[in-house]
Amino acid sequence: MYILNKAGNFLEEVKETTFYESDIKERQHIEEWLRKKPEVMGEELLIIGHEYDKFEVNERLDLLALDKDGKLVIIEVKRDNSGSAVDFQALKYASYCSRLTAKDILDIYREYIDNFGLNLNPEQEIMYFLQVEDEDVLNEKLNNSQRIIVIGKEFDKRILSVCTWLYENSIDVKCISIKPYELNNEILIDIDQIIPPDKIEDYYINKKPKQNKTIINKDNNSIEFLASIVNEINKKSNLNIKYLGKKYYFGASRIKDKGIEFVVSYSKRNNTVGISAEAWRDEGVKRLKKVYDEFGNEISEKLGTKLYLESGAKNSQVYRMFIRISMDGVINLLDSSEEITNKYLLYKSILEDKVRNLE
Repeated sequence: MYILNKAGNFLEEVKETTFYESDIKERQHIEEWLRKKPEVMGEELLIIGHEYDKFEVNERLDLLALDKDGKLVIIEVKRDNSGSAVDFQALKYASYCSRLTAKDILDIYREYIDNFGLNLNPEQEIMYFLQVEDEDVLNEKLNNSQRIIVIGKEFDKRILSVCTWLYENSIDVKCISIKPYELNNEILIDIDQIIPPDKIEDYYINKKPKQNKTIINKDNNSIEFLASIVNEINKKSNLNIKYLGKKYYFGASRIKDKGIEFVVSYSKRNNTVGISAEAWRDEGVKRLKKVYDEFGNEISEKLGTKLYLESGAKNSQVYRMFIRISMDGVINLLDSSEEITNKYLLYKSILEDKVRNLE
């Protein structure tokens, strides 16, 4: 890592240190960083367990999370050197977790919530995170598979070899390096995914669906269209949205601490793009309803299209305030990516302003 010396126009090397030398502990510090900000691992994760030790064997799991597909993610943390057995340790935990039912997962999350004094309903939080509206869908979606993330400063070559082999044989495993640097008595943390490398991961995202029966018939034009919208949004804003091409919608962003999330979707059947603000919790629903009642006509005029407010078809506690944009007459969907992006960014800006004015 380097820092630019502007006066001399040259790079100065920043000194790499160790967690041991910096008196940074594995459980007390690193696990807490990941628990409080899981997005540093490069994706959206919901942490549901910390130092979980209720297995029949006397072993303790560092962190347990859910990803956006409902898979359980086993996160194993090593402070400086990974050692030569962390892969087996993580695989053991994955095997233990493979037997967890939806009820077990809710119980683990409930214990986590109680341990940290959080005022949350575990079932509602998981449903909100996974964007499902009823318990039957939740039961089907939870823990269909398990993943592994190993985090450490240095990785033994044997670990990297095993993890590469696991990944290339369809075992979803990540190795993430986390390195401390010292600068002016401050500690800088550099986080980098080393397995799978970005290029390999890009290949797998493109190729794996061809082997998956549930994805093989998906409409590539629709997926490419949504991916192009994501790229446009990321270019025109400070957002970093990720879209893996598995669904016909993506979560665009959230209004922080307001219980409202933006979702962009495409319906091939109706040939329409939907841009919606969704609320799954009481406070978020109240805000959406109030904004719609007080500013609905104004927002509709600014967007140049009708604004709708509807409850969920399967879960009446979920509310969506949305617009529909017809793609009729559009020969190439990709040509509309910029238009959709601009409409989304305008809607986002207007709604964020109205929600803030409610306070």
